[in-house]
Amino acid sequence: MQETLVGYEAPPSGPRYIGQLAEVAVGAFTQIQEIIAPAQVDPGALVTVEARVRNLHTATIYIATTGRYDSVDILPPEDYAILDPGATHSFYLSFTMPDNDIKLDVWSFYWTGEEWYQDDYSYVDIAL
Repeated sequence: MQETLVGYEAPPSGPRYIGQLAEVAVGAFTQIQEIIAPAQVDPGALVTVEARVRNLHTATIYIATTGRYDSVDILPPEDYAILDPGATHSFYLSFTMPDNDIKLDVWSFYWTGEEWYQDDYSYVDIAL
């Protein structure tokens, strides 16, 4: 079971859907600072990607990530993380490399108290 913030109800889980792809410079409350992924992978190999997300808000908030390639949704093993102001957290996304080059889209979200809000977007290309 994950921790909760004092005085706040924990989100039920991380976001389970991928939001609309949008051009976002930097999120209002989150920033995907870096996506660390291999540039090239053999087909069928396990790929683990690290997405480093920073809390830009002035308060401690819940942050989550999701990913997608070729219409395949990827969720990290942890639903969300609790981040203090200015803190950065690494989320790990794993998948089996398909038989083609991919563009891995990554989104960050924050919990509003009622829903997950899609806040930032970035991507990385991975070749065969």
